[in-house]
Amino acid sequence: MTQPYQKYICRTCGLIYDEEEGDLDSGLAPGTRFADIPDDWYCPLCLVSKDDFVLIDDTKKITSSDQPKRKASNKADVLIIGSGYAGWQAAEAIRHLDPGAVISLLTADDGTVYPKPALSMALSQNRTPDDLPESSANNKATELDIGVKTRTKVMSINTQRKKVTTTTGSFSYSKLVLATGAKAVLPKIAGDASHEIITINDLAAYKKFYKLLQDKPKVTLIGGGLIATELAEDLHSFGIEVDMIVRGAHLMSQIMPEAISRKLTDKLLSRGINLIFNSEVIEMNTNSDGAYILKTDQGETFESGLVLAAIGLSPNIALANKAKLTTNLGICINGFCQTSDSDVYAIGDCAETDGVVQSYLEPIRRQVKVLASHIMGDTSNQFHVIPTLIKTKTPSLAIMLSPPLKATHGRWELSLQVGDNHRLYYNNGEDVTGFALSGDLVSSANALYKATYKL
Repeated sequence: MTQPYQKYICRTCGLIYDEEEGDLDSGLAPGTRFADIPDDWYCPLCLVSKDDFVLIDDTKKITSSDQPKRKASNKADVLIIGSGYAGWQAAEAIRHLDPGAVISLLTADDGTVYPKPALSMALSQNRTPDDLPESSANNKATELDIGVKTRTKVMSINTQRKKVTTTTGSFSYSKLVLATGAKAVLPKIAGDASHEIITINDLAAYKKFYKLLQDKPKVTLIGGGLIATELAEDLHSFGIEVDMIVRGAHLMSQIMPEAISRKLTDKLLSRGINLIFNSEVIEMNTNSDGAYILKTDQGETFESGLVLAAIGLSPNIALANKAKLTTNLGICINGFCQTSDSDVYAIGDCAETDGVVQSYLEPIRRQVKVLASHIMGDTSNQFHVIPTLIKTKTPSLAIMLSPPLKATHGRWELSLQVGDNHRLYYNNGEDVTGFALSGDLVSSANALYKATYKL
């Protein structure tokens, strides 16, 4: 008797591997059992190893616990601020190297552990917000043997006294890790309903969005970047009519060459997603029926049941500024992830290296390894900014990109184009500093990535 096909989920990003469907982008034919996948296979979305996948039935964990509450120590060897991917990964990396360290984590929210990339593909996977949590903060803290303090806002950091003041008390530290993340940018729009624009940057916001979505047949997306495009596809798969208002001339203009963008645009239009380019929403009001009326700078008018903005992220640096740490776009760090205060580290979406902020999972994984080693006194490894490898969650067209860190002096040049299959390189003089693949060519992305950057 043939065993039923099973599904496995990546614990890092939430991507689901379905044995019945396989993964054609990685060369795995439909029907390929997870056990038969080569050990060097990696998650096509976040690039973690096969070992980071678990049976989907095993990922649903209760968010409450009968275990004793894990209290944060007021005197920590390492104090972590932030409970996003960077914060929990830092705690895990430090605990791995030092089983005896007193580690405490402070967070302004409930600290739930969940895969953030899943927020822009949950609808197409038929997953509700309640399906996304992997662990409660208390359960995760118990697993790592650390203390945690939720619903606690940090008010200030005194780097001289090594003391953090919060809404629930003070905490001292030997080493401090800032994993404060980034906030979603809101467009500046006039009108009586502009304050009702939704952004999605965490699970709490997604829950609110999901609830509002249930009786809304149409959603307007403001933005044309990676997240906006992924959300447009995800919403369409849920049976929602989508208008997507893009300020620029093509999708993902900051990271993707125009040739692939045009092909993706054709795919989205053919599916019924309405794309409006070179247009910017300037006013948002409500009509007598309670619907939103959007006006653009091009004189266009659109009606919508829900308006969602996805126009970028802004690093959370206010706390670092109050502590008089050096900041620019983000909190400036060196190769060991130290800030301008040697006992304070910063990682993730809030951190900036060499003028670059990388809001992706892969740099965070490298940062926490360096940070944990350095706290233990190992100075042999440093974090270096390199172009990251990005797989777009766009079912209409398989795309993998490694955009240049600073696309200022080079240009995209087409190397191959056959139907949906594109290969382009970003050439800066004689150097290749980025590439983009689409269609069947995405299966060569990992090898090309390693060869291009000599990894």
